[in-house]
Amino acid sequence: MHWRGLSVGLAAAALSAPSPAWALIDQTWVAEEGFDSGSCQAISPCATLAYAITQTMAGGTVIVSGSGYYGAATIDRSLTIRGEYGTPTITARLTIAAGTTDRVVLDNLFIQCKAAARGVAYATGVTITQAYDVLMKGVTVKDCAASSGVAAGVYLDVSTQSRLTMYDCALFNNTVGVWITGAAGKAHLKMFRSLVLGNPESGVRIVGSGNDVFLSDNSMLGSVKGLDLQSGGTSKSFGNNALTSGDVPIALPLY
Repeated sequence: MHWRGLSVGLAAAALSAPSPAWALIDQTWVAEEGFDSGSCQAISPCATLAYAITQTMAGGTVIVSGSGYYGAATIDRSLTIRGEYGTPTITARLTIAAGTTDRVVLDNLFIQCKAAARGVAYATGVTITQAYDVLMKGVTVKDCAASSGVAAGVYLDVSTQSRLTMYDCALFNNTVGVWITGAAGKAHLKMFRSLVLGNPESGVRIVGSGNDVFLSDNSMLGSVKGLDLQSGGTSKSFGNNALTSGDVPIALPLY
């Protein structure tokens, strides 16, 4: 009876113990009709970026499989967020607070900060507080505004070395298109083939000694200052940018 009772007790304990968490995977999916449960696989996507990120291993990819509201999310590791099936339009606010050696990629996304039907109005679309390297490729950010404080399509404010590269991007109707600031000499922007249009205060704002932007083949139009250099911020350019207002970048020779 002693051994029988012990066996029954062990079996009951095994049945009542919580199931082990599943391993993180390298590719997850989100869709507006999804649910925040499970591991966010293609056949059962999750509903929010925040939950999908928790199910994705470092270096993995979150795939946005359609337009919709995906909420606020923080990226805390090396990660790619990529849109598929055209360029999905998403209402979201992304904060990149990763490690000092991490690399984050945002690819093929149309991020809007306002969703009137949900009562959502984010002041920033993408905020970067820490990451060694951030690449935005084919990303549009629009309608990020506020009457006071920080309001920008993309806002980078770092205390460690960080580089943001933007290629083939667009920024529309944000208070500031791209705002780069942080500790002296730590914040760097490279922008190529991008359109910065109708951002009332500034198209590209660089703040702080040693913080800089390199510009090539961009159009920066419809702002009080297309290029806005403050408190020692600097800019260099090959001179092939459409820039009709604001500060003048240092010209580099064309080869």
